Amino acid sequence: MTTKYRYHFFKNVRARGEFPRLLFVAAGVPYEDVRCERHGKEWDEKKPQMPGRTLPVLELNGELFDESVVIARYLAREFGLTGKTNYEQLLTDTIVEKIIQVRESFSGFVFEKDEEKKAAAVEKFTKELLPLVLGVIENIAAKNKESDFLVGDSLTWADLAVFDLCQHLTNFDSHVLDNYPNIAANYKLVPLLPRLDDYLRNRPVTVI
Repeated sequence: MTTKYRYHFFKNVRARGEFPRLLFVAAGVPYEDVRCERHGKEWDEKKPQMPGRTLPVLELNGELFDESVVIARYLAREFGLTGKTNYEQLLTDTIVEKIIQVRESFSGFVFEKDEEKKAAAVEKFTKELLPLVLGVIENIAAKNKESDFLVGDSLTWADLAVFDLCQHLTNFDSHVLDNYPNIAANYKLVPLLPRLDDYLRNRPVTVI
Protein backbone atom coordinates (compact mmCIF):
# COMPACT_ATOMS: atom_id res chain seq x y z
CA MET A 1 0.00 0.00 0.00
CA THR A 2 1.30 3.44 -0.93
CA THR A 3 1.82 5.66 2.10
CA LYS A 4 -0.27 8.81 2.08
CA TYR A 5 1.43 11.64 3.93
CA ARG A 6 -0.38 14.63 5.42
CA TYR A 7 1.73 17.11 7.35
CA HIS A 8 0.06 19.52 9.78
CA PHE A 9 1.59 22.77 10.97
CA PHE A 10 0.75 26.44 11.43
CA LYS A 11 0.46 29.08 8.73
CA ASN A 12 2.98 31.91 8.36
CA VAL A 13 5.67 30.34 10.53
CA ARG A 14 8.55 27.93 9.88
CA ALA A 15 10.10 27.35 13.33
CA ARG A 16 10.26 23.67 14.30
CA GLY A 17 7.81 22.75 11.56
CA GLU A 18 10.09 23.43 8.60
CA PHE A 19 12.67 20.67 9.03
CA PRO A 20 10.27 17.83 8.08
CA ARG A 21 9.01 19.86 5.11
CA LEU A 22 12.57 20.18 3.82
CA LEU A 23 12.91 16.40 3.97
CA PHE A 24 9.78 15.91 1.88
CA VAL A 25 10.97 18.45 -0.67
CA ALA A 26 14.55 17.18 -0.89
CA ALA A 27 13.38 13.59 -1.35
CA GLY A 28 10.77 14.58 -3.93
CA VAL A 29 8.07 12.72 -2.00
CA PRO A 30 4.49 14.01 -2.42
CA TYR A 31 2.65 15.09 0.70
CA GLU A 32 -0.33 17.21 1.63
CA ASP A 33 0.82 20.34 3.42
CA VAL A 34 -1.99 21.17 5.85
CA ARG A 35 -1.59 24.58 7.48
CA CYS A 36 -3.87 26.25 10.01
CA GLU A 37 -3.96 29.59 11.81
CA ARG A 38 -2.07 29.62 15.10
CA HIS A 39 -4.82 31.46 16.94
CA GLY A 40 -8.58 31.39 16.70
CA LYS A 41 -11.39 29.01 15.87
CA GLU A 42 -9.51 26.87 13.34
CA TRP A 43 -6.81 25.77 15.80
CA ASP A 44 -9.26 25.59 18.73
CA GLU A 45 -11.27 23.01 16.80
CA LYS A 46 -8.25 21.09 15.55
CA LYS A 47 -6.21 21.04 18.77
CA PRO A 48 -8.20 18.32 20.63
CA GLN A 49 -7.67 15.97 17.67
CA MET A 50 -3.87 16.22 17.87
CA PRO A 51 -2.08 13.60 20.02
CA GLY A 52 0.00 16.13 21.98
CA ARG A 53 -2.38 19.07 21.53
CA THR A 54 0.30 20.79 19.48
CA LEU A 55 1.89 20.82 16.02
CA PRO A 56 3.65 19.65 13.91
CA VAL A 57 1.87 16.37 13.34
CA LEU A 58 2.53 13.78 10.66
CA GLU A 59 -0.49 11.84 9.45
CA LEU A 60 0.30 8.42 7.95
CA ASN A 61 -2.68 6.79 6.30
CA GLY A 62 -4.91 8.41 8.92
CA GLU A 63 -2.70 7.73 11.97
CA LEU A 64 -1.28 10.78 13.78
CA PHE A 65 2.25 11.25 15.15
CA ASP A 66 3.76 14.36 16.75
CA GLU A 67 7.18 15.80 17.78
CA SER A 68 9.13 17.45 14.97
CA VAL A 69 12.41 15.57 15.47
CA VAL A 70 10.64 12.22 15.75
CA ILE A 71 8.85 13.01 12.50
CA ALA A 72 12.07 14.18 10.83
CA ARG A 73 13.99 11.09 11.91
CA TYR A 74 11.26 8.80 10.58
CA LEU A 75 11.14 10.62 7.25
CA ALA A 76 14.93 10.66 6.93
CA ARG A 77 15.01 6.89 7.41
CA GLU A 78 12.15 6.33 4.99
CA PHE A 79 13.77 8.54 2.34
CA GLY A 80 17.32 7.22 2.76
CA LEU A 81 18.71 10.49 4.12
CA THR A 82 20.33 9.33 7.36
CA GLY A 83 23.68 8.35 5.81
CA LYS A 84 24.86 5.41 3.73
CA THR A 85 26.73 3.54 6.47
CA ASN A 86 26.41 3.09 10.22
CA TYR A 87 29.37 5.43 10.66
CA GLU A 88 27.76 8.13 8.52
CA GLN A 89 24.55 7.68 10.51
CA LEU A 90 26.52 8.15 13.72
CA LEU A 91 27.83 11.45 12.38
CA THR A 92 24.48 12.70 11.09
CA ASP A 93 22.78 11.77 14.38
CA THR A 94 25.48 13.68 16.26
CA ILE A 95 24.92 16.78 14.14
CA VAL A 96 21.14 16.68 14.45
CA GLU A 97 21.31 16.23 18.23
CA LYS A 98 23.60 19.26 18.46
CA ILE A 99 21.16 21.27 16.37
CA ILE A 100 18.34 20.28 18.73
CA GLN A 101 20.35 21.67 21.66
CA VAL A 102 20.77 24.99 19.89
CA ARG A 103 17.14 25.21 18.81
CA GLU A 104 15.88 24.55 22.33
CA SER A 105 18.14 27.24 23.77
CA PHE A 106 17.36 29.65 20.94
CA SER A 107 13.60 29.21 21.37
CA GLY A 108 13.95 29.73 25.09
CA PHE A 109 15.14 33.33 24.84
CA VAL A 110 13.58 34.54 21.58
CA PHE A 111 10.21 34.91 23.30
CA GLU A 112 11.55 35.98 26.71
CA LYS A 113 9.81 39.21 27.78
CA ASP A 114 12.11 40.06 30.67
CA GLU A 115 14.87 42.03 28.94
CA GLU A 116 17.45 41.39 31.66
CA LYS A 117 16.91 37.63 31.55
CA LYS A 118 16.89 37.70 27.77
CA ALA A 119 20.19 39.58 27.59
CA ALA A 120 21.84 37.09 29.95
CA ALA A 121 20.49 34.14 27.97
CA VAL A 122 21.63 35.63 24.65
CA GLU A 123 25.14 36.23 25.99
CA LYS A 124 25.43 32.66 27.28
CA PHE A 125 24.06 31.32 24.00
CA THR A 126 26.38 33.32 21.75
CA LYS A 127 29.53 32.90 23.85
CA GLU A 128 29.15 29.33 25.07
CA LEU A 129 26.62 27.00 23.45
CA LEU A 130 26.64 28.22 19.86
CA PRO A 131 30.46 28.23 19.39
CA LEU A 132 30.64 24.79 21.00
CA VAL A 133 28.00 23.28 18.72
CA LEU A 134 29.20 24.97 15.54
CA GLY A 135 32.73 23.87 16.40
CA VAL A 136 31.69 20.23 16.65
CA ILE A 137 29.84 20.39 13.32
CA GLU A 138 32.70 22.26 11.64
CA ASN A 139 35.16 19.57 12.73
CA ILE A 140 32.95 16.81 11.33
CA ALA A 141 32.53 18.67 8.05
CA ALA A 142 36.26 19.45 7.79
CA LYS A 143 37.06 15.73 7.88
CA ASN A 144 34.73 15.04 4.97
CA LYS A 145 36.97 15.32 1.92
CA GLU A 146 34.38 13.86 -0.46
CA SER A 147 32.19 16.92 -0.96
CA ASP A 148 30.71 20.07 0.56
CA PHE A 149 28.04 17.96 2.23
CA LEU A 150 28.57 17.66 5.96
CA VAL A 151 28.77 13.86 5.84
CA GLY A 152 29.59 11.64 2.87
CA ASP A 153 29.04 12.48 -0.78
CA SER A 154 25.30 13.16 -0.80
CA LEU A 155 22.59 15.07 1.03
CA THR A 156 21.56 13.87 4.49
CA TRP A 157 19.13 15.09 7.10
CA ALA A 158 22.10 16.67 8.89
CA ASP A 159 22.59 19.12 6.00
CA LEU A 160 18.93 20.09 6.15
CA ALA A 161 18.93 20.47 9.94
CA VAL A 162 21.97 22.75 9.85
CA PHE A 163 20.62 24.74 6.92
CA ASP A 164 17.26 25.27 8.63
CA LEU A 165 18.91 26.47 11.84
CA CYS A 166 21.41 28.71 10.05
CA GLN A 167 18.61 30.48 8.22
CA HIS A 168 17.36 31.64 11.62
CA LEU A 169 20.81 32.41 13.00
CA THR A 170 21.88 34.50 10.01
CA ASN A 171 18.72 36.59 10.36
CA PHE A 172 20.07 37.71 13.74
CA ASP A 173 23.77 37.82 12.84
CA SER A 174 24.88 37.76 9.21
CA HIS A 175 28.46 36.96 10.28
CA VAL A 176 27.63 33.97 12.47
CA LEU A 177 29.35 31.52 10.09
CA ASP A 178 32.47 33.59 9.42
CA ASN A 179 34.68 31.30 11.52
CA TYR A 180 33.14 28.09 10.18
CA PRO A 181 34.11 27.82 6.49
CA ASN A 182 32.90 24.26 5.96
CA ILE A 183 29.48 24.98 7.44
CA ALA A 184 29.33 28.17 5.36
CA ALA A 185 30.11 26.23 2.17
CA ASN A 186 27.41 23.70 3.01
CA TYR A 187 24.94 26.50 3.76
CA LYS A 188 25.51 27.88 0.26
CA LEU A 189 25.22 24.44 -1.35
CA VAL A 190 21.89 23.26 0.07
CA PRO A 191 19.60 25.89 -1.52
CA LEU A 192 21.07 25.12 -4.95
CA LEU A 193 20.03 21.47 -4.87
CA PRO A 194 17.24 20.16 -7.13
CA ARG A 195 13.71 20.80 -5.79
CA LEU A 196 15.03 22.73 -2.79
CA ASP A 197 15.98 25.74 -4.90
CA ASP A 198 12.45 26.17 -6.24
CA TYR A 199 10.80 25.50 -2.88
CA LEU A 200 12.99 27.98 -0.99
CA ARG A 201 12.44 30.71 -3.57
CA ASN A 202 8.66 30.33 -3.49
CA ARG A 203 7.76 29.43 0.09
CA PRO A 204 5.98 32.07 2.22
CA VAL A 205 8.27 34.64 3.83
CA THR A 206 8.17 34.40 7.63
CA VAL A 207 10.07 35.94 10.55
CA ILE A 208 10.60 32.62 12.35
